[in-house]
Amino acid sequence: MLGHRPVKLIGLLGHVLLAVGTRAAEDRYRELFEMSLEELLQVEVVSASRTSQKIGQLAVPVTVITAEDIHYSGLTNIPEVLQFATGMDVLRFNRYSYAIGVRGLHELSSDRVQSLVDGRLMDNPIYGGPEYWNLPVFTEDIDRIEVVRGAGGAAWGANALTGVINVITRRPDQTPKGWLGSTNLSEFGDSYTHIRWADTVGRWSWRTSLGYEDTKSSLDAMEGKAYYRSFTGSPIMDALIGLDAYQVRDFSRNWRSDIELMYHRSETTRFSFGLGYSHFEAGDFEQMGYFPMRDIHSELLRMFVRADHELGQDASGYLQWFGTFQDSNRPNYFHYTTHQNTVEGQWDLGLGERHDLSIGGYLRWTHINTIDGQPQEYVLAGRPYDEYSTGLFAIERWHATSRLTFEGQVRGDWYSETQLDWAARVASLYNLDDQGQHVLRLACARAFRTPLIALRRVSVQRVPIPFDGYAVNLIAPGDLDNEHTWSLEAGLASRLDGGLSFRADLYLQRFEDLIGGGILAPTYYYMDNIDGATASGVEFELAMNTDTFRASAWYAYNDLEADQPDQLLRGMFPARHKAGATLRLFMPSKWVANINYRFTDTTLASASVRSQVPISHRLDLTLSRQFAAGRGEIMCGVLDLANRTHDAFVQCDTFTAHDTPGRMAFARLQWRF
Repeated sequence: MLGHRPVKLIGLLGHVLLAVGTRAAEDRYRELFEMSLEELLQVEVVSASRTSQKIGQLAVPVTVITAEDIHYSGLTNIPEVLQFATGMDVLRFNRYSYAIGVRGLHELSSDRVQSLVDGRLMDNPIYGGPEYWNLPVFTEDIDRIEVVRGAGGAAWGANALTGVINVITRRPDQTPKGWLGSTNLSEFGDSYTHIRWADTVGRWSWRTSLGYEDTKSSLDAMEGKAYYRSFTGSPIMDALIGLDAYQVRDFSRNWRSDIELMYHRSETTRFSFGLGYSHFEAGDFEQMGYFPMRDIHSELLRMFVRADHELGQDASGYLQWFGTFQDSNRPNYFHYTTHQNTVEGQWDLGLGERHDLSIGGYLRWTHINTIDGQPQEYVLAGRPYDEYSTGLFAIERWHATSRLTFEGQVRGDWYSETQLDWAARVASLYNLDDQGQHVLRLACARAFRTPLIALRRVSVQRVPIPFDGYAVNLIAPGDLDNEHTWSLEAGLASRLDGGLSFRADLYLQRFEDLIGGGILAPTYYYMDNIDGATASGVEFELAMNTDTFRASAWYAYNDLEADQPDQLLRGMFPARHKAGATLRLFMPSKWVANINYRFTDTTLASASVRSQVPISHRLDLTLSRQFAAGRGEIMCGVLDLANRTHDAFVQCDTFTAHDTPGRMAFARLQWRF
């Protein structure tokens, strides 16, 4: 598989783009990637309760993927990074899109997990789910990724049913000054190039990034050996959807830019401005028996304006507007435009020595329109479509004693097209010792998911199949109830001697009114609240950090049992057993070796997704070295060493899929000054 490609790859390094900068960038770079042991153990998290908290004092379990983890992994897309986080289920559908879930219920439009960038909603407003391939975010600009495992609706609102993924980028005033040039090249011919300029002049700081990503199709990467496979179980069905004419078209190309400015008006007040743009083009794939084989085009623009103000040590807050605007043409789905505008604010107060209170809310306007395309594309009834939503939240933390802390979160959200609903979390944290090295957590939570417009109003008419067993015509269902979940949780977070930290979390979670497909006739179906499910599990994390190495390991057992044996869940069951490990060695002469490993048990199919995904092992190896007094860095590595290929994964709206390539050698060159 590797063959002559590494030789060609080395030859391509002569064409790598370099950038220039100052010695100050080197110093800042070392600050970011050579944190002290104490700093690593005192990492602060914002996604658990919307305020900065020590990672061992959280009301909900959170996994933090640091900038160092991302950098030394050599990975250039967020889903690939996420698969090494505790409890995550990540399945690659094709070379650019993934099914992502926290503890299962995942598929391509995984709208039971809420995706955020810097706390701002980034889910698709039509069918939900994170479109990481389309976001104007660069991996080298990420400060950390926080993954909330469990119901997060009390802090973040609707659709944080099973978890939250918050990608937090570097603030302009905390980004290494100067220029950064970074280029990745793979043996398949994939490329990823990123140029960044950051600086501070007076009260102004800025970070501006520009880049291009080119991912080859599985057909090219596998040298013509990638073929579509049918999961209909019927030669008649295969003939009707034209399977023999399908071509693997999972290439993608993306131009991205991201600009953020920050103005420090005073020591207590700052203003931030952001503008991100993505122009994405990719090959399409079969969906519900229709495969036009025409490229997908999408343009995404995101903007924000934010003001932060501190009033002494006990009060601070922010007010912001952010908007996301998209024009997406998916020939097998539909051509749509979306405008989503949100005004949001939060105020944090210290009520004496023992009480901390955060209150806030938002107003949101979502406008959606569709453009007529092919007769077999989806139809949005009542277009153009406008939805308004608003929500209020309050989070209080009460330090009852020096060892005992209570935290309560409550939130209500109203949607003009669905209903008023609420979410809550109540947690108690008890320090088992005076130093707070060992913290016991008990919690219960409620969250909800409101069905987005794709479930409520979208319909499609495809070729009727003249026998039972296949539903290829979707009927708009009318009213749908929200999905709900209740959970009971317990956990222990410990900091031990010698740089060792340990965390254990267990949960029991009940889902009600899960939405799936209701059968109206042999070839017609619609969405409905089918039934519930019960989930349970336990997760362990162990980490050790010294001056010469960093090591971590985790194990997760996640189980989910649907109430009905053949219940349509619109998602996969979680892989019951998952485990991962990371080892990073800091060696003499500025060499760094990094090993990432992931084991995934069989991912069982549901009635919505007709094929299970077998056991898999993933092993990534990278080796890097700084040179030129730390201004340059060269990295080479092999990703997914254990697999030449990966079996096809069929998501809930497709009848076909194809294998994707596995093992891939790559090289990266970075230069900064």
